Parts: sequence; C-alpha cells; structure tokens
Amino acid sequence: MAERADDSLRWILQRTAKAALAAALCTAGARWAVNAWRRQLAGGRRVILLSYHRVTLDFRGDAQQGLPSLLISAETLKTQLEQLARERDLVSLEDACRLLAERAPRREPRDAVAVTFDDGYRGVHDFGLPVLQALRVPATLFVPTGYLGTERRLPHDRIHAGLCELRRRGRRPREAELAPALQAALDRCAGPGPASTLERLIAALPHDLLVAVAAGLEARLGMREEDLDPGTRLIGWGEARALEAAGVRIGGHTVNHAVLANLSPARARAEIEGSRHDVEARLGRAPLHFAYPNGYHTPAVRRMVAEAGYQGAVTTEDEENRRGADCFALRRKVLWENSTLGAAGYSPALAACNLEGVFGTMGLQRPVPGERPDQAEGEKPLEGAPGAEGRAAS
Repeated sequence: MAERADDSLRWILQRTAKAALAAALCTAGARWAVNAWRRQLAGGRRVILLSYHRVTLDFRGDAQQGLPSLLISAETLKTQLEQLARERDLVSLEDACRLLAERAPRREPRDAVAVTFDDGYRGVHDFGLPVLQALRVPATLFVPTGYLGTERRLPHDRIHAGLCELRRRGRRPREAELAPALQAALDRCAGPGPASTLERLIAALPHDLLVAVAAGLEARLGMREEDLDPGTRLIGWGEARALEAAGVRIGGHTVNHAVLANLSPARARAEIEGSRHDVEARLGRAPLHFAYPNGYHTPAVRRMVAEAGYQGAVTTEDEENRRGADCFALRRKVLWENSTLGAAGYSPALAACNLEGVFGTMGLQRPVPGERPDQAEGEKPLEGAPGAEGRAAS
C-alpha cells in the first residue's frame, strides 16, 4: 500500500510539473513559435494525424483491468476534439492525404487534423461514435478483420491480463512456469511491469509465438480468453456497417493484428491482402488506407500495402508529416486519457503543447521509431528489437 501511495504521489507531482511547464510555454508564446517552425518543416499547412484506441465511459475502472495507454474516456475525447476544432480544421484521412500531396499548398491560416482509431474496440461504436456525430468529425477505424464478430480478444489484451494476474498473485514473469520455449521468450522480454514486458514481447516475437504466450499464460493461470474485460471485445460486421453509414471509414489493420515486420514476406502479404479482401467482401467497398499493427513496418511491407491496392498507410511515429513524403509511412500522434491530463483534470495548455509538438521540439519527448529493415524469407526477428519501450499496443 505504501508503494502504491508513493507511485500516486509521484504521478501527481509529475503531472503538476508538466502542466505548469505547458502553461508557462503557452503564456510565453512558445506553442505559436513551434507551430510556425513546424509549418516550415512540413512545407506549408500542417497535417496532423491522431490515433486513438478504446473509448470508455469509465476510464479509472477500465484502467484497472486493461491497458491504460489504450483508453480514453468519451468526455476527454469530446474535450480534445472541441479544443482542436476551435483552432484547426478536422478533416477526413482522405482529405489529409490530398493536402499532403499538394505540390503548391494554399496558404491556409488553420492547420488540418485527421482522427483515426485502431483495433476496432466496441467502445468506438458505442461511446466514440456519438461524440464524432455530435461534433461532425470524420474519422477512420482500422480493424483486424479476423476478430470482427467473434469473442476472440487481441493478443496484447490477453497477455496484459495474464501478466497482471501474475503480479496480483505475487509472481514475476520469470515464475510463470510456462512450457520451456514460451518461458524462455518471456524471460528474455521481462520488464519492470506488465506494460513494458508486453511491449518487449510484441517487438521481439513472431505472431504465432506471441499468441502461444497468451494461451500459455491463460492455461497456467486458469483464465479464459472470452472472460476478459468486456471492454476488450471488438465490433461485429453489423457495427462496422453502421460506422461506415455514419461517416467513419473502415480501414485495413491485417487479419490477425500481426506485427508485419516479424512475419515472413509470404505471411505478411497474406495478412495485408486478406484484410483488404475481408473489408471489401463484407462492406461492399475496399478500404482506402491501412494501419501497421503496433506501428512496425519495413520497406518491403510498405510496397506490399501499395501493391494490395491501398492508397496510403499510417504508422505510430510522432513526427511531422511533410509534403511529398512517402504516403505509405504517414506519421500519427497516439493519444490517450493522460495525454491532456494535469493534476487537477483536463489541461488545455498541456493539450496544446502535446498536440503542437512543443515538448518534442524541446527534446522532452522522443518519437518511437517504427521502421525496421527488410526480413528475408525464413529469417527470425531479432529478439529484444529496439524501439519497443513506450509504444502503445496499437
């Protein structure tokens, strides 16, 4: 209990200090200076892409069971979008890509922002869609098609639940007692907490082995996939059609939410093409855009996405989108509940500095790289691959 109280106090002090710094920077006009500089970097009007995951009505309650970094309350989502709409144009992802393709961009006073969601959690339909409709915000939802309309849960949610249960029982990942190959993988990737261990596993393991770790933890701990937090369920195809009818475009996100950089070229191509085929078959039109699971991509993977017929693809790298850059490596900023949370609640100054990229420009935040070198057929991914720390399971 004392350790938890210390963590809580440390968090409050950190949020207070960060919000105070943000307020001082906004008062001094730093955010506008940074925006002007980033406009030059972008080659004109900035085009900012945002990424969300799970929308909830009860952030604190759901954060006790699921990955907090994937969660945002409907109230905070609404507040963030309202603040953005006061100073920027909220556009569709299609329009954002069109703006980035302009060779001679118009001199617009307002930057453009496009909203996206990854993974297809039901909360996007149940709690996020009413917010989007009320504010008339277009959006894109990227879905792993093999999970839609099933009770299956994504590997990152299953593994996180298992690691949290281990900790609740006072056991470390090294004491999970899995089958030798699975335990060895878990040992290599063990971090200081469930979230860091999960990030290392995702970065290092081929998809099949990652799923085997999830199943191994469940078997050892007496857990069942279908009994996980109901908030981790994904939408069905009926809800996908309803979202499309309401103006939310459905995009590709592989079939099995597999990290493509960790697959053989043949498996990666099947995941990319299968996702596009599933969406077209179920919804009557092919998806325009693709999102790389967990943000990892390679030159070969980007070519496969283009060859499959997609018009563009998005990463989770928090960097400036420049005109003329590769439209299959578009940068996005990942947001969650605490991205704009000060010690006393929502902080407009903190939101402005995060969204403007002020902290990144000052070197207080660093983008997590997602690009990896191409992988030859049959080659195994590198264990403990760099860039895993701090990445949301997108």
